[in-house]
Amino acid sequence: MVKVAGVYLLGGITFFSEIVLPELPLIQHQDATPGPVTIRLGDVSHHFPGAVEIDPDCFATASQYFLRIHGTGRYLVTNGCEIVVSPEADAPPLDVRAWLLSNIFVVLCQQRGLLPLHASAVSSEPRNGRQGVAAFLARSGQGKSSLAAHLAQRGLRVLADDVCLIDPTPADDLVVIPSSPWLKLWRNSLQNLGRPAEGLERIFSEDDKYRLPLETAWKREPIRKLVFLEANEESSSQIRVEEIPRVTAVPLLMSLTHQAYVLEATGQKPENFLRCGRVLSQARAYRLIRPWGLDHLQATADAVAKFLLEE
Repeated sequence: MVKVAGVYLLGGITFFSEIVLPELPLIQHQDATPGPVTIRLGDVSHHFPGAVEIDPDCFATASQYFLRIHGTGRYLVTNGCEIVVSPEADAPPLDVRAWLLSNIFVVLCQQRGLLPLHASAVSSEPRNGRQGVAAFLARSGQGKSSLAAHLAQRGLRVLADDVCLIDPTPADDLVVIPSSPWLKLWRNSLQNLGRPAEGLERIFSEDDKYRLPLETAWKREPIRKLVFLEANEESSSQIRVEEIPRVTAVPLLMSLTHQAYVLEATGQKPENFLRCGRVLSQARAYRLIRPWGLDHLQATADAVAKFLLEE
């Protein structure tokens, strides 16, 4: 029997963990038989059948994934139901958990058949009454979380930050699974919101980036819009939203699937294509072209909120 430090919930998945995870909603403390997903401490090796070398510190198959982070530890994810963690002796526990709740969580979701997108997402109810979710897609550092934070200030509900989880299996509407108990924001983004960083927990021990807690009791809602973020390359403050055709949006969405390179290396690109195509058979795709920088975020959020309410 595993000594369970806590039972936690993230992205609709129950985690029975030997590691205390204070960042997550705690269901209960107990000694329990492992449930849907077990997180345990143990020896970790990249030697498993059929492993493809992604890089010298990462090996994967369709059902197993090994990652080594120097100075932090080694992780092994298997069959979407077990995570084994081997921390380095002097690794900051905060950093061990940060990798576990980001990259490792994403891989676990992929192994469980979910589609994790590089996106923050908000729920809104436009004037046509067709409530649903808009996902804002971009690479790391492109302002997804800051935009979501400003939209939250305007009354929209945040369902996802950085990892937008979509369940591609239902026969009817595809839904976004609420998966963000927090927004991850740099200090300057918090200052731009008028929110001090003091009292908030850091993401990593040496980064000036923090978790801003969110309410987490939101229900699953259908995905309606995919908004790809682009910087205005001209020296202009113009903000515009352009619809883009599905044939253009599918490869964009595939490229902004978390760990897309791992899926390709392990022969899962066709499945990713089908999942992304299914999403785009339901959701409309747009390009948000806006000026770069925090100084323009208020205006961008105003324009986006108006767009979401009018559509």
